[in-house]
Amino acid sequence: MGQRYCRPTVPGDRPFRFALVLALVAVGAAAPARAQRTGAGSPAPSGEAPGRTAGERADESLAEGAEAESIDGPGTTEASDAEAPDDEVQGVPTGEAEPPNLGAEAADLAPAPEPSAEDDPLAIRDDMSDAERTAALEAQRDRRYAPKISLHGEYRLRASFMSDIPLQTQERTGLPTELGQNVWANQWLRLTGRLELGHVFAFEGSVDLADGMIGGQDTQGVGEADLPRDGERAFDGRGGDLRWLYGEWRSPIGVFRAGLQPSHWGLGLVANDGSRWSPFGDYRYGNSNLRFMFATRPGGEDVPFTIALAGDLVYRDPIADLGEGERALQAVLAAFYGDGREKTLGAYVVYRAQRNEVDGLVTDSFADDTLDVWVLDLFAQWEWEDPAGGEIAVAFEGAHIRGTTTLTRSVERPQHDVRQWLWAAQVGRRGKKVDGFFEVGYTSGDSNTEDGAQRRATMHPDHRIGLILFPEVMAWQTARSATLARSAELSGRPSPGSQLLPTNGGVSGATYLFNWWDFRPLDFMNVRLGWIWARATSDVVDPYQQRSQSRSTNYLGGDPRARDLGLELDAMVLFTKKLPYGVSLQAGLDGGVLLPGHAFDDAAGERMDPIWLGRIRGGVTF
Repeated sequence: MGQRYCRPTVPGDRPFRFALVLALVAVGAAAPARAQRTGAGSPAPSGEAPGRTAGERADESLAEGAEAESIDGPGTTEASDAEAPDDEVQGVPTGEAEPPNLGAEAADLAPAPEPSAEDDPLAIRDDMSDAERTAALEAQRDRRYAPKISLHGEYRLRASFMSDIPLQTQERTGLPTELGQNVWANQWLRLTGRLELGHVFAFEGSVDLADGMIGGQDTQGVGEADLPRDGERAFDGRGGDLRWLYGEWRSPIGVFRAGLQPSHWGLGLVANDGSRWSPFGDYRYGNSNLRFMFATRPGGEDVPFTIALAGDLVYRDPIADLGEGERALQAVLAAFYGDGREKTLGAYVVYRAQRNEVDGLVTDSFADDTLDVWVLDLFAQWEWEDPAGGEIAVAFEGAHIRGTTTLTRSVERPQHDVRQWLWAAQVGRRGKKVDGFFEVGYTSGDSNTEDGAQRRATMHPDHRIGLILFPEVMAWQTARSATLARSAELSGRPSPGSQLLPTNGGVSGATYLFNWWDFRPLDFMNVRLGWIWARATSDVVDPYQQRSQSRSTNYLGGDPRARDLGLELDAMVLFTKKLPYGVSLQAGLDGGVLLPGHAFDDAAGERMDPIWLGRIRGGVTF
């Protein structure tokens, strides 16, 4: 089972989006100069559990002059203007991409506490008069539901320059043998607003606006990719996207949430809310579910053991889009022990039943596309101080997906088994001026897509690894394969399951080593260096060629037995200027070069030329 993620414009939802935008603007107008924030710069929306990359916590404490944020009761954080002390370990980015949404911290899922009588000046005491008691009760009620409004956001602008990527073609389609895109520019604006009524009720909405290309060349013949970069869509209906809109009740027994919510667990290999900082590249996607969730601490708020239950109608994720008639229902159970930060251990179990639309109807007939799978996902992280004054961090996430599907059916095998594995582990150190992290990851591969078992696993595209190999080369080669498999010039009907072939930038059928270092020679400057080595976990087989041409080749017609994907070198320089009221300006350069391995050799055995990418980047966070 491949992974796919779509972002269409759902017919009829544009007025709803504009209404949300107006609401967010109104929230911003009413907000104080320095917004109150929850978590690390964004309300923790993901109901099922905490989780962040081992390096992600670096974004939480910015360089000198940045806001210092601390938990003040369950799920609330007060922004402070205090500068970090000199001996405090500083974070990686000096304002890069305003602190990310860290998902649901464990503290954010605790029941609402009642202040103790010793610490609460409004507590009812025996020596109070009737008038004093009445005034204290009224003050408690006003405090309990006191409104707090916040609006924060991020704008980014990128100008990109890239050498062409060779792609396979078929003469009848007229498609070129290259991607055809060397220069392009794109932008993106994200707004998130939150209304809190004390510690009891909260309402949150998030929207992406003006998202897409604003100029440059279009890609050619990769229309099956979820974001094919083939049009100036930033200012038409395709440039807006409602991410979430939900309400929350923090009751004495736990947290209830209902509405359109993001979903995230662990490092984000399977469930990723699309708000996580990465060393290189930009987050784009994110899972959204129409969800009802309940989370509680059965041992009491002082015992950091959390259980979360949720029922989902998937709005959009890598393999389903409700707007395209792909109806997926999920039952979710998550349990974790820890504070969601330095020490956390948890398990995430999902049962998913998906039915895709056929001829405009969703039914349970033999002809329907179905997917019935179980997902077991384990996550752990541990952080501690080292004697030199830095922090050591380790994290692990591993998942197994098992079930059945007819999405990839053939005449001989109408139903396929799903057996997929994926995992990633991180270890690193954060220091005052230098951070270094190492990650190793694995996704199972599949060299025979016709044997009745779907083994190729794909990490979520927002768990980004590098700039070129996975986000560009593998993404476009798999998208071209899917485009050919669904081409009307080549077949009377699309090949079943071909819509799942594009990886959209996620690591798929590969194992990798990823090492990056971040240097902060000045308070306003980041220099980041990294390298990636990758190898396929099975023969590199193009499913389109294997099914339609009855031959096994790689995506360029070469020998599928060559598994070396190559070596990628990346670098970035970023400058940040802090302004009053929590505003930051960013500007910089990043880029890299891929030295392709023999897995990209063509039919003649010729090696692919190096692929390079350079970007000019700018942005504003507030």
